[in-house]
Order: sequence, then structure tokens, then C-alpha cells
Amino acid sequence: MASNKSSEIEILRYSDRYREQSMEVLRKSFFQNEMVCIGAEVNLTPQAQKDLEQLCLDVANGGVSLIARHKPTDTIVGVSFNVLQTPSGPEDANYFEQFRDTKCKTDSSRALMQYMITMDAKVNLFERFNVKCLLEIMFLATLPNYEGQGAGTLLVAESVRLAEKLKSGQAVPTSSSSEAFDKPQLVSALFTSRKSQRVGEKVGFTVINQVPHSEFVYKGKTFTDRIGPEHPFSTLVVKHI
Repeated sequence: MASNKSSEIEILRYSDRYREQSMEVLRKSFFQNEMVCIGAEVNLTPQAQKDLEQLCLDVANGGVSLIARHKPTDTIVGVSFNVLQTPSGPEDANYFEQFRDTKCKTDSSRALMQYMITMDAKVNLFERFNVKCLLEIMFLATLPNYEGQGAGTLLVAESVRLAEKLKSGQAVPTSSSSEAFDKPQLVSALFTSRKSQRVGEKVGFTVINQVPHSEFVYKGKTFTDRIGPEHPFSTLVVKHI
């Protein structure tokens, strides 16, 4: 039963102690199986994967990422790399744009970053919901052998709970020694597969935008050409806290 299995999984704040295992979850799951990674051929481009590992490590330094630990084996089986986002000025590049322009060494990783930038630009969540900070669930992944045991749902639910605690002052980013940090008022995510979209529904997210994968092109093929018809679109979702 999934419920028995999920009781063997605990959600922890990310720490460097679990850095290598967390990267292994990305290498074995996210980079190989995530829809946009397939669409942008990250799954076929080792350097692009290294670029995006660096993105996750940079984000982890922000102190709001979570990991799922299988207690019986002390194995990290899932990750949720989360980032606190604030509005950028009209002349300023946002965090993802800066990363694309300064850290990405491959067309593949740049294409994935451009996807995120394009999706974010379609709806200005700060203006739409009159908020000054949000927690974005950026990369969510579970090891293939542990899928169906509830780790992804637990990671998303605990990300929301962490955002609520950050907002109320009950928690601080692990990188912060004081309360001088931006407190989120909203949680957002881009879900690219039917599976992650169902997780979002389960945890109570609201769909704000839905964009077909056929809209994104890499090396003359749409993302849909590589992904196939089973996962036709990405959704931008939010949850109020």
C-alpha cells in the first residue's frame, strides 16, 4: 500500500550532507524523465545536466529546498529545489535570465532556462496577486524506483507548509541567521507532466495558465515532437498561503 510506504519517507530541509545523493536524484530521474528536459534534449547532453546541477546547488544555497529521505535505508529518494522569488526591476534581468546568460554552457540548458523564463513571463504573478515574494517549486523529482510511494506529493505539501512557516516567522531559510529575508505570500510551480499535475491537484494548487509543449522549439523540433502526446502541456499553478 502506498500509505505504508509513504510512512517510511520523511521530508527534510536540504543540507550539504545529502548533496551528492540529491544530485543523483536529478541525474537518474529529473534529467532523464522530466518532460522539458526531454524536449530540450537535456537528457542527451551531459554538460547541460552539469549546468543545471549548478543551478540547483545555487538555489539550494537559498535555504528553502527540501529532500525526501527513505528512513529504512537513509537514501534520498526525492528532491524539491525551491527558490524565493521577488520582482525584478524593468531594466534588470531576473535570476533565471542571469543564469542562462552567465552559467549555461550549452544550447540545451539555455533552451530549458528559456522555457522557464517564457512561462514565467506569460503571467506576472506578483502583479496579478499583489505579492512581493513567492516560493517557487523549481525542480521536483523522485527516483524511479520510489515512484508511487508518495514522495512527490509529500515534497510539494511540505514546500507549501514551509512557505506558510516562512510567512508567519515560524521558520527561516537555513541560509539565514536572522529574520531579514523576504517572506513568501504565494507558492508557485510549473508542472510539465500529467503525473506532477495530479500532485498539484491533490495538494490544492490552482491552474493559472496552460501552455502546449508544441509552442516550444529546440533544434527545429517542438518539445511535443520529442515528448510525445501523453503529456501535451505545462501548467503554471499557484497556492495561496
